[in-house]
Amino acid sequence: MVTRLLVVDHHQLMIDTLAAWFRCSAPDLVVAAGLNVVPEPHSELRPEPSGAVSAWAEQGITVAVLGTLDLHTELIPAVHRLVDCGLRVVVLATRLDGWEAGAARAAGALGYVPKSAGPQHTELAVRAAAAGQEYLHPDAAAVVVDTAPVRVKLSSREQRLAELYLGNHAMSVRGVADAMGISEQTVKAHLHRIRQRYAAAGIKLGNVISLRRQLSADGWIT
Repeated sequence: MVTRLLVVDHHQLMIDTLAAWFRCSAPDLVVAAGLNVVPEPHSELRPEPSGAVSAWAEQGITVAVLGTLDLHTELIPAVHRLVDCGLRVVVLATRLDGWEAGAARAAGALGYVPKSAGPQHTELAVRAAAAGQEYLHPDAAAVVVDTAPVRVKLSSREQRLAELYLGNHAMSVRGVADAMGISEQTVKAHLHRIRQRYAAAGIKLGNVISLRRQLSADGWIT
């Protein structure tokens, strides 16, 4: 049975290379279309209302292979858009990133594979996605972070406070208060608001260890 694919990558060479490799080594996986940009919301690529199939479904395309985009912040919205088009998404990552892997997974991607792993692993991920199953490359599975599909944002003040309290040279609440010229109560209030923001994104952080792990995974502390 032939699985028809959409490949999205800013670089045409990547689309052509993947198409050529599948043609030679996995002829039942056919790159039926390639895009250098992700379809925008409410474009003609989205499924029509009233249950009508999308343009991709009409072409028999069921799986989208999404190359990591040049801007890190573009990836998760791109996963959402492709999933909204009714496609099963496999992400090819330029670099291994635990937060990105977890966020892509939470956004609906079924596969996450570093480009450096080679096309064999991409094939495994595509075959799994076509069957409605998940495939994480072993290196990704080792670092994936259970996170929300939208990255929680911290202000510069919150980031500094978090770094002082939970970073490599962690201070006590009193030490953070003295370093920032604020009260201990204000430090605690900031930490509470950070936890609330994560809770609103679906991530419950019950203790300091889990908060430190999450902030580190999201790149807010070192």
